[in-house]
Parts: sequence; structure tokens; C-alpha cells
Amino acid sequence: MLLTSAAAVREELGFDDMTDINDAVAMALNAAEPQLASALNTSFGRAEVTDTFWVPEPTVVDGPHRKTEFWLSRGFVFGDLTVAGFDVPPDAIKLNRERGVARDWETFYVRAHVALTYTAGFEADETNPKQYKLDQVPSWLQEAARLQALVHLSSAAPITEAGISIDVETCRTQLASLMTDHSRYAPMAIHPL
Repeated sequence: MLLTSAAAVREELGFDDMTDINDAVAMALNAAEPQLASALNTSFGRAEVTDTFWVPEPTVVDGPHRKTEFWLSRGFVFGDLTVAGFDVPPDAIKLNRERGVARDWETFYVRAHVALTYTAGFEADETNPKQYKLDQVPSWLQEAARLQALVHLSSAAPITEAGISIDVETCRTQLASLMTDHSRYAPMAIHPL
């Protein structure tokens, strides 16, 4: 699935709407999607997810302060998060939707199975079912897909035959910086069973 517009990448390279160029760009963007999903440790397709956690106690306890972090199996959470298995006060869990990390500073969990149910990922675009709805895909992730696609396209025959040179090192450096800023990292979080 495409995380950004293939036409925009093609136009950036200075090409008209030609089948071989369109195919090369689409192939590069399709290759970028699983690579970015792997780097972010999530999937991008829309799904209803239930993660179950074993929580022996809060991950941090310091006097009256307590915090429990849950590392959801998916990032890019949409809609509400529901909790089952433990009595949790309303609005106790704060969610970083993009990273898929839920934090609770109120509940004192004691040897509990906690199930968190949520909707994650992007919907397919009805007009182009090979592409996600771009209004749901964050701009930084669209940029990451574009950069990864440019790296793939740097050695593609239609690009090299046209004499276009892509600065691969610059693209890789920009991509690495972008991914570092948005990595799904929560070292204290409990992982789902």
C-alpha cells in the first residue's frame, strides 16, 4: 500500500505521466511501506486490536506517585481506547496515539490481566485502493515513504536512463533523522502477552 502519492513523487522527479515511470514509483513506494512498518514496529492497515497485558504492579512506584505504561502492539491509534479486566477510572489512561503507548498515572494495578481494545492504522482510499487515505497518514510518515522510495528509485532503470541523479546519502540521512524523531520507544512499558 502507498503511504504517499505516487504522482507527487513522479512529478518531483520531473517526469510526465508515463507507464514505466508510474510502475517504478509505485514499486518503490510499495517496497517502502513494509520497511517503514518494520522500522516503527507496527502495521499500517486499519484493524481492530485487543492487546492483553499481565500487570503485576505499576511500572513505577515512588511514594504516592505511580505510573503504568502499556506498549500497544500497534501505533497510529484512532478513536477511543477501552479497558477491561481492571477497574480503571474514566480518562485515567493517556494515549500517545501515533506511538501506540498508553500511560496511566492514577490506577494502582495489582496482579491483573488488563485488556486494551482500540482501532489502529489507516483506511484504504476508496478512489485508489492501492493507497491509504492520505489525510490519515501523518505528513512526516508521507515524507519518510517519499525518501525511502527515492533511495529505491536511485538505481531504477527508467531513472538512470533519463540521467536523473538522486543523492542517496542525503535521502538516507534525512530518513534516519526522521525515523529517530518518531520511533516507537518506551523502555519502561509493559508489552502485550
